[in-house]
Amino acid sequence: MELQRYHGNFEKCLAQLAVAKQKQATTKQVMQYRIEQGADSDACQKGFWGSENFNVIDGRIYGAVAEFNPLIPYANQAVNAHAKGSEFYLTDKVLLNGKPASQVLKEIAKQDSKKPVSKKRVLDLGQAQTHNVPTDSFADDNGIAFLARNKTLANQYGLFLKDKAGITQVTFYLPPIQSKDYARGFWLCRLGGSDRSDFNGDGRSLGDDGGSLFGVRRVKGAEGAQFCNGIQKSIGIAGLQAAQKNSGVEMKVFPYTEEQLKSYLETAKGIREGKLGSLQAGKLEELVLGLKQFLKK
Repeated sequence: MELQRYHGNFEKCLAQLAVAKQKQATTKQVMQYRIEQGADSDACQKGFWGSENFNVIDGRIYGAVAEFNPLIPYANQAVNAHAKGSEFYLTDKVLLNGKPASQVLKEIAKQDSKKPVSKKRVLDLGQAQTHNVPTDSFADDNGIAFLARNKTLANQYGLFLKDKAGITQVTFYLPPIQSKDYARGFWLCRLGGSDRSDFNGDGRSLGDDGGSLFGVRRVKGAEGAQFCNGIQKSIGIAGLQAAQKNSGVEMKVFPYTEEQLKSYLETAKGIREGKLGSLQAGKLEELVLGLKQFLKK
């Protein structure tokens, strides 16, 4: 497995991933990577944002995998909120699959309620609080088993910390219960200093330019395209272009979203079938001119 670290606030990191056509690494993947690379490696000497997150909804805490992490499609709003010292609130305007994110997260948690913790897409932690976990008991902690996606890796990572870094205990931080629904990021801390690989599930620092995350190299096919298209929707073409400039990755940013291309296709079909007149041809001319400009860059 090849991982690449990106630096910047959460939005900038996601933009760099999209430019490079990579997918954000899960906490499980970086746990494995840390074990492979060793306790003195770069992977262990600085923390990172995992693709998962933790949410407070109706007085309960819900962990979510990337597919249901509302911070990813709303990275711009979340970064702006955290930069101002505020929360990213899960209002009815924050949607997942066309429905309010809070509703979706509760629905998926209910659907997955009988699954093993490591197989859940959304984990209902109830009113759990910040707590300490001995490194030889990681497999017994629901939050860690959820992030590791299996108890075997959870146990291996705990023993890695104990045997290779002398860490006997970590703190798993969880977001405090509030009256409003909100989302926070997940940050797995470095091994050194006072952090000692703590699990920071109450992260409100998405706007920190000193942040980082890992991308999984060589994301190809539909999965990679879907991820990049989602990031483009979140931060816009201008955001991707800025990320390209800052990251040094040589890549053209396609100037149209999937929705725009669908609209152009419908116009072409309408003209062909005689349902639309020649006045609509101007829309297709706009597309052709845009593509010509793109190819000249």
